Amino acid sequence: MESNDIPNIDQHGNIIIPFNIDQKYHFWNGGHKLSETLEELNVPKEVWTNYVKKPQPGDAARAVDAG
Repeated sequence: MESNDIPNIDQHGNIIIPFNIDQKYHFWNGGHKLSETLEELNVPKEVWTNYVKKPQPGDAARAVDAG
């Protein structure tokens, strides 16, 4: 799979979703929720919080482990 076959995050933390990739990534057109795509990409927390209001998956588990 080429790097442009999936969404990616640019150097500024912006998600790049090309129009010519699998339609499942086109959240605006019936594809995955953006949060599902970000989870699949395993984005850093800083990127996650720029796009999604709900906690990043694993945050609750990390909080319990730290406590």
